[in-house]
Amino acid sequence: MINKHSERNIFKTQDNSGRREFMRKAGFAGIWVSTFGELKSDFPDIQSKHTEVGYPSDHWNLFDAHVQVGRHLKLRENGLHTTQDLLSEMDHYGIAEALVVDSLSRENHPKDGNRRILEVTENNPRLHRGWSAMPPGIKSEQIPPYDFVNEMRRHQVGALFLYPNQYFFNLSDWSVDDLLDPVSESNVPVFINPVESNGRGGSDATDWDGVVSLCRRWPSIPIVVSENRIRRSQRLLYKALDACPNLHLEISAYWLHRGIEYITERWGARRLLFGSGWPNFGQHMTLATLTTAEISDHDKRIIAGDNLRGLLSWCKLKHPVVSFPDPDDEFVEFGRSGVRPEKMTFYDVHGHLGENNAHYHVPASTIKEVVKDMDRLGLNKVCVMSFAGVYSDEIFGNDIVGKAIKKFPNRFIGFTLLSPNRGRKEMLLELKRGEKLGMRGIKLIPSYQGYPVDGPLIDVACKWANEHRQIIINHDWGSPSQMQRLVEKYPNACFITAHTTTAYADIMKDHPNMFVCSVPLLKPRGCEEVVKAIGADRFLFGTDLLDLPIAWNLGPIIFARISTQEKRLILGENLKNILEKYSLPV
Repeated sequence: MINKHSERNIFKTQDNSGRREFMRKAGFAGIWVSTFGELKSDFPDIQSKHTEVGYPSDHWNLFDAHVQVGRHLKLRENGLHTTQDLLSEMDHYGIAEALVVDSLSRENHPKDGNRRILEVTENNPRLHRGWSAMPPGIKSEQIPPYDFVNEMRRHQVGALFLYPNQYFFNLSDWSVDDLLDPVSESNVPVFINPVESNGRGGSDATDWDGVVSLCRRWPSIPIVVSENRIRRSQRLLYKALDACPNLHLEISAYWLHRGIEYITERWGARRLLFGSGWPNFGQHMTLATLTTAEISDHDKRIIAGDNLRGLLSWCKLKHPVVSFPDPDDEFVEFGRSGVRPEKMTFYDVHGHLGENNAHYHVPASTIKEVVKDMDRLGLNKVCVMSFAGVYSDEIFGNDIVGKAIKKFPNRFIGFTLLSPNRGRKEMLLELKRGEKLGMRGIKLIPSYQGYPVDGPLIDVACKWANEHRQIIINHDWGSPSQMQRLVEKYPNACFITAHTTTAYADIMKDHPNMFVCSVPLLKPRGCEEVVKAIGADRFLFGTDLLDLPIAWNLGPIIFARISTQEKRLILGENLKNILEKYSLPV
């Protein structure tokens, strides 16, 4: 057996290749202990706080793995960014602890931010420090790797963050392995985030080849992927999870219908870490998705915080027991606990159906499975359109929706999805066919189909909606002048923007036939901002299922700092009122 002292001496005397070979061998022998088994066997005190002492069922002991503090590049006037802002948000959501990186570490230089995070987190036992680093080589920029890890231990810095695109390096052995030698020795968790601070690489930016290669070279290092959104690269994520037992996912990037359930069932809850991406994103989306996930309470607690506490245990952090203010209302209580009052139900203006999707795998996507999920989460009715028409054949997609509304007429309101590329004649033929299928509204998404958002054939759909007094929802209506022209020319149609915007706020003041869907509300106070701009009575809850998790879009509204009556309007009453005036059954 090699103890820590002799192990460290071996590293100091061997050359790099010898050290790496040693760590590979040691890592393979101990991987299940180092990355998955510690929490259960070596740290029973962490679990006992939840299971033996007995937190209430709605206290998940949440530990946010993805938080940044400090004046960042895109900070706007009155934007949340300080540790005080963060702690206030955590109290509201019921989040006990957070792993925090300074904006300077993320954006400017690790040396500056690593120093500042020590200052801003001092005397804040709920905030735990993360440092970033670059590949070693320039002595004036970064101390040698072994000294760096020793300083992390001395200051109880729990995790190392790598931002390869921000600092323009890659994950190959010649680039980062000198840095990872001492990291591997101490089992320091490494977070890899490819997104640049200016927003480039906002989705699907992870270098999966680089990540898998790194995981295989360093099997004793827990590797955590964290980015803005994993969408089209989701199938690559799955292959990476298959290939690398030491790979973890921070879930703020994983916006997928029943995604938490799918990964938990296939690879286990130990692979997932709760995180929010605050303040770029609000904590509401990921939190509501986790608390309402159809997994065991045990697995929820593992994802909520136990996994991260285990990964950070190498530097002997202390974890406070935290109590929170009472929830503001029953909606906040639902978001925190994941337990929905039976009478709390919702109307959804924006959903998609289809078992298969070009861009990503959709778990549990049969009509029966969708209705089961609607029942569980309280969706009374959903306005639905197809996936297939977005990417390919709209007739094929409309047939899927037609079958769904025939099978569940009291749950789905079907919308005919059109492609202006087909021309006026085919658009009208499909609208008539949709009417026979029982469709009651129209869906446009020209920007996905390669047709101009202000093209002349948009009027074909609007004219039909006007003549039939129907709802027409569009992914993007274009400029305010285009929007104003349409609502004035077609006053009997009900216009809805499929995605959240305040660009038409002034137009809406004079035109009552226009509404905004709530998908998505990414920012910490996104719902509050929209309600202030257009009023709660013009705002409609939408999920964008099966693209996004149902609760992912519930979160920003149920946690919003607005009145309960405003929440009720957004979450159902507005759409119920609209359906009494527009898109009536034929």
